[in-house]
Amino acid sequence: MEPYRAERDPQEVAWIRGAQRGDREAFGHLVERYQKRVFSQVFRLVRRREEVEDLAQEVLVKAFRAIRSYDFRSSFGTWLARVAVNHCYDFLRRERAQPATFSVSPGDRDAAQPTALVDKLEAPGQDPERQAVLRDLVGKLLERAPADDRVILVLKEMEGLSVEEIGEILELRPGTVKVRLFRARKRMLENWRSLRQER
Repeated sequence: MEPYRAERDPQEVAWIRGAQRGDREAFGHLVERYQKRVFSQVFRLVRRREEVEDLAQEVLVKAFRAIRSYDFRSSFGTWLARVAVNHCYDFLRRERAQPATFSVSPGDRDAAQPTALVDKLEAPGQDPERQAVLRDLVGKLLERAPADDRVILVLKEMEGLSVEEIGEILELRPGTVKVRLFRARKRMLENWRSLRQER
């Protein structure tokens, strides 16, 4: 893993050093810089608006308490994403919510597989209404996914991270990420097919 290069952002490094000494104001600057990213990531992982604010705040509190363990080996954003992902993963495992139920309209049957749905969201010339339907469908498929699958699929399909970036956040080798991603996509495709058969 490439060491973090302090010279790229000396102000951020100063804030981190200050927060590691217990300076809440310094940590506040980091919160201002990263809170939108944290809220977005938490929402994509948990997908419950009523839970997002509390969970995001918990992530930031946990990050402040753990910031002395940050060693600059990765970027602060990657480290914070790791804290967020782990916290949301624990939440999802505890909740073990009932699978979401929803119907698939006949117009959605032309999608070959779930990952193709994600690709279609940003396709040039995509009809806005169709795009909204596809986005909703992908989200609901993710709601049904086990916590392990949801985390890796969100990071790849929704966040658009590379295998290497996901490996850094989850502390996994790229090869392991690829295997887990393949299996998660396969299970998502099976889920998609089962939903189509229910119609």
